[in-house]
Amino acid sequence: MRIDRRQMLAGMGAAGLAGAGARADTPPVYEVAEAPVRPLEVQIARLIIMGFVGSAADGAGADAMVGHLDAGAIGGVLMLRHNARERDPALALAARLRAASPHAWLAIDQEGGVVQRLNAEMGFTRIPRATELTTRGLEAGAELFATAARELADAGFNMNLAPIADLYDPANDAIGQYGRAYGPDPDSVAMWCAAFIEAFEAQGVACAIKHFPGHGRSRGDSHDGYVDISETWTFEEAAPFGQLMRSGHAHLMMGAHLVNRRLDPDGLPVTLSRRVLHGLLRQVMGYEGVVITDDLDMGAIRHHYTREQAVIGALKAGNDLLLISNSANPDPDLPANIQRWVMAAIERGELSQERITEANARLDALEGHVRG
Repeated sequence: MRIDRRQMLAGMGAAGLAGAGARADTPPVYEVAEAPVRPLEVQIARLIIMGFVGSAADGAGADAMVGHLDAGAIGGVLMLRHNARERDPALALAARLRAASPHAWLAIDQEGGVVQRLNAEMGFTRIPRATELTTRGLEAGAELFATAARELADAGFNMNLAPIADLYDPANDAIGQYGRAYGPDPDSVAMWCAAFIEAFEAQGVACAIKHFPGHGRSRGDSHDGYVDISETWTFEEAAPFGQLMRSGHAHLMMGAHLVNRRLDPDGLPVTLSRRVLHGLLRQVMGYEGVVITDDLDMGAIRHHYTREQAVIGALKAGNDLLLISNSANPDPDLPANIQRWVMAAIERGELSQERITEANARLDALEGHVRG
């Protein structure tokens, strides 16, 4: 079974992926400055955004992350719920990480609803779940996004793992039942996501649009294991992502740990599928920005692949940033191990050095866009 490019394009045209008034033959042009010459080890390190265990600014976990940042062994840090339990410790931790490497990525989930790490109990503005927010109207939503973006930037973060561009389906376990999607209509979803992105980018915060090619109508949660969307997914689910590309809002995209045998007959999850991330997302839809993995420690990946397999597979598939929470089975030497795995893969011809250089060029463009 092979995916026919013409069928793909026809399906995407029917779903309106080009967006209202957009021409399919004129994708946005991204200006990429000439990439600086960096040693390969430095290039590899820039691709790693790593999490850790601990919530104290003076704890062992924070010490380790500061050490990695000082050494230039990683490109950024991920903070999750277990790192941000209370306001003052969370802000102190973020400040210490930011001071260790002012230009490194500091990422967090500040989506809203049940996925807002810096929440109202910690003194931050509450971002309602998407289904609630849409009842207030876009103007009110944009004002709230602007406030939330200022707060997040003031706290030291420069990457938000949001917004959700998935379509709403109340029967969905990961998105719908929690009201995380902005609705069932691709046009409306793209409009809300664009407002979200504009607000956060205005404060120098990159936004990872998720979960390509669409998680909203799936049945299952990839935090727990494989989710197969082969029978539930349609090209309409990719439409909001396509519209955000056409409108110039898509600079950072997160793929999903989803299996779609209609797009990849080998049954590889999107995270590890070159057919989806390179073939569909880049070649067919024309995306030129950065692709970031969802957490490689999630059950859908962790239960089926070693960390080495996940890292190499993700890079081969076309991911530019590796997001690893390093909390399921913490490895204090993870950055060094990733360096070793990637170098070995290049030496044996499984992975090209050009793939690493390409990822770095995209990161340069993203940094230039967000930081102005």
